[in-house]
Amino acid sequence: MNDAIKRMNQFLNDQIELCRKEEKSLQADSRKDEADFQKIKANVYDIFRTILSAAQKAGSGDLEKTKEFFLLKAEQIPANWKAAYETAKLHDDTKRMVIEELKLNTIEEIKKEFLRCWEETK
Repeated sequence: MNDAIKRMNQFLNDQIELCRKEEKSLQADSRKDEADFQKIKANVYDIFRTILSAAQKAGSGDLEKTKEFFLLKAEQIPANWKAAYETAKLHDDTKRMVIEELKLNTIEEIKKEFLRCWEETK
């Protein structure tokens, strides 16, 4: 396994663990909405951990194809979240807007980390 992929996997695993710990802490403090937000973030990290694995398989050892696959999915998947955000905005659904914005911010963080890992291991 390539160093960039190892580092990215570690990042995703660490973020999932961090979100789950924070979720439990917030639940213990009876802060349900905030706990739910941590659960959503953990789900986004988990989705992209799965995408990273799929990218490796799709790339069949070709690191450039792996990178392209991952970045393509990192653009395609959030397109639905952007649309959901706009719909929520039209209907003044603040909670839904916050959820979609949280997902979009999380994927931006994932993309930045992915590119950083990739650049640092060239």
